Amino acid sequence: MSDDDRSGAKKTNSWRDVAVRLGGILVVGVVLWLLFTRLVSWSDVADAVRGLDRGDWALLVLVSTARLAVEPLLLMATTPELSWSHALPGFLAPAATASVVPGPSDLAVRYAMFRSWGYSGAQTGASVILVLLYSTFAKVALPVVAAGVFVVFGRSNAQLETVAIIAAGILVGGVVLIALLLRSETTARRLGHMVGTAARRVASWFRIRTPESLAADLADQAAHFRDRTGDVVRTRTHFAGLAAAFGQAGLFAILLVSVRVVGISSDQLDWVAVFAAFALVQLLTSVPITPSGLGVAEAAYVALLTAESNVDLAGQVAAAAIIYRVFSWVLLVPLGGLAWLWWSRSRRGIQSVSEQDELL
Repeated sequence: MSDDDRSGAKKTNSWRDVAVRLGGILVVGVVLWLLFTRLVSWSDVADAVRGLDRGDWALLVLVSTARLAVEPLLLMATTPELSWSHALPGFLAPAATASVVPGPSDLAVRYAMFRSWGYSGAQTGASVILVLLYSTFAKVALPVVAAGVFVVFGRSNAQLETVAIIAAGILVGGVVLIALLLRSETTARRLGHMVGTAARRVASWFRIRTPESLAADLADQAAHFRDRTGDVVRTRTHFAGLAAAFGQAGLFAILLVSVRVVGISSDQLDWVAVFAAFALVQLLTSVPITPSGLGVAEAAYVALLTAESNVDLAGQVAAAAIIYRVFSWVLLVPLGGLAWLWWSRSRRGIQSVSEQDELL
């Protein structure tokens, strides 16, 4: 590719990024406008928030702290010999970046941090891939678990059951795919080649140009995935799976406490209904339409939780959704900034010590 072609591609990507971000801002604006002008009123939300006392705020802080304490466990499970004291900033700083900047911005931050801690590029890349893999699996599994809870309590929800069936199919397919990738290098390469060939064929139907080497490239990537992640998946899946589950449980605990502190009782909206809404929204926001699902998540919670209650709880539900987002998402931004500052200072300290040792 010539320099002019590269320059043109960079300009095209830049304009595309700007368009995506503007589109995301537009979506957020429209959703929030519809939410607070058609479904609820700001006065109802303000009244619900003003009703919280010191004990309610203390409970929210306690549950949020517990959630932050378990979040680093997934990084520790997918990155051998990573301590909790490093895993915590390794979670906070990338999470804060992803909350502010759309796209895979968190990956670059995590890569830089892990490399500074002595992990190789292959180890860092494997950790990034596995964290994404296990966290995605945990989100996809939520509707299946929620549907099972509904069955146990003798309740039914056609929407949830449909999503659960689809999610179960995705989970089974994902597990089978990973098992095949780990079986042998030959199988991994063959599978990657088959996917690349199929992708080129489908792209040709829509007249989308793809590289001629796509099948061979995917075969190489499948083999690399097996080499990088195979040992961790074989020996630490139980740890990683539990860690991902604890992370989701921490988020649900914040949501449930948020619902209770605004005055919604279990008789009006029990934890089963709240968990079903949580499962559906987590799956919905796993597709990055807006940064961390801003606007989309709030509207979905109001719609789902209000529909589950027998009384008009729209104002209280909206207040609970906002409180939940503050403690589960907005709070990560300043904490992630502090984590970034700590890492930057510690990195400079290590560099200065290394330079002094070289002089000696």
